[in-house]
Amino acid sequence: MSQSDQADRPTQEEAIAAIDELIAQGQLQEAEQAIEQALETYGSDDTLLVLRAELALEGGDAQECVFAVQDALKRVESDEARAQLLAFEGYAHYEADAFEEARAAFNAAVRADGELWTAVVGRAMVHESLGFFRAALLDVARAIELDGEEAQPYAIRGNIMLTSGNAAQAEPDFRKAVELDAADEESRLTLARILSLAKKSSEAIEVLEPLVDEGEDPDLIAPAALLRSQLSLTLGSTAAASEDAQRAMELWPDKPWGYLQLAACHLTAAQAEDAIVALKTAEELAGDIRDVPDIYALRASAYDMLEKPEKARALREEAEGSPRLPGVVYGEVLNPVRNIPINPSKPIDVRGLLTELFGHPSKAPAGYEKAIRDVVDRLPEIVAQNPGVGRIQIELPQVEGMSGPPRSLIVQVNQPQGQVPRSEA
Repeated sequence: MSQSDQADRPTQEEAIAAIDELIAQGQLQEAEQAIEQALETYGSDDTLLVLRAELALEGGDAQECVFAVQDALKRVESDEARAQLLAFEGYAHYEADAFEEARAAFNAAVRADGELWTAVVGRAMVHESLGFFRAALLDVARAIELDGEEAQPYAIRGNIMLTSGNAAQAEPDFRKAVELDAADEESRLTLARILSLAKKSSEAIEVLEPLVDEGEDPDLIAPAALLRSQLSLTLGSTAAASEDAQRAMELWPDKPWGYLQLAACHLTAAQAEDAIVALKTAEELAGDIRDVPDIYALRASAYDMLEKPEKARALREEAEGSPRLPGVVYGEVLNPVRNIPINPSKPIDVRGLLTELFGHPSKAPAGYEKAIRDVVDRLPEIVAQNPGVGRIQIELPQVEGMSGPPRSLIVQVNQPQGQVPRSEA
């Protein structure tokens, strides 16, 4: 290489700065080419090897990231670089749901550098996913000690509190997460849900505003819009509630939830016929009305409003299980009506039970749904024959084409929130 070429060549520091800029701009392919060129020009440099692994992780290629890490670990010299590489490998395994491999990588990263925040937080995420909550909380506390101005540890701890049934303890952590990262849409939605259930409607609406109006993830914006719609109804703002229901319909055009909420808005405004129109669309999107028993209840309310009590009664008697919309609006962890049946005489959700057993009702063996319903129809008789019993276990029928051991239906009797069925293999 001539002296002129050497003079024109950027320094290693300049090359690394240029690569960082390409990554920041999302030009990953160009960054990859620049890294390979820099490695060829300057040799095995710790920073370049770390950047190559980071780039593979940024590109969403978990296998390529692990390969880059394993190659780099043979060549890097510093413990700092080794720790960063192992942390990247941990995240790659985590994204692939390989939690044990991720845990081993994060453990190695922390051993190499006990102050590497990304490794400690990554291990907290893995521990949370594995259900090792005590270990996760220790990692979260350490991460906050290392850097208390990052939102993620607070969100992790908040989620653990929610999973443990401690919404009141979770609230401060989600407040902190949103304060530190206003763009954390998931924490914002969770905080609003907690505030809503705590009857802090106005504050919940305020928290939801940036998400509903400027959010990016449709699967978070839609339930946020549904929640704000419901909160607006409690405050008497039917027009605002309807707008948010329509926003959810736009975001989820193939799902029934926005139409269900719009029907509720119409009912609140005493517009029963409009509610029935919205519910018709919801039923078409649901595929099977039994999978969305909310439709029965809302349609019954509409017919009551139209002074057709017989139709309303027939609909209510046909419904089974608990409503689905609250689980969408509040999330299953915070679902306020999880175990409250729409129809007390049919508290067991047969379609949900089939989903639990087979993944979807359509995958159940022929005749199995009828066999289950025959068992469920006998429950009042069984309860009457066993006065004072707290729990009944009934072996579910075996039908042709069914594999595996016999399954059982366990029904808790006389619970404050209704009977709670579940299946056991």
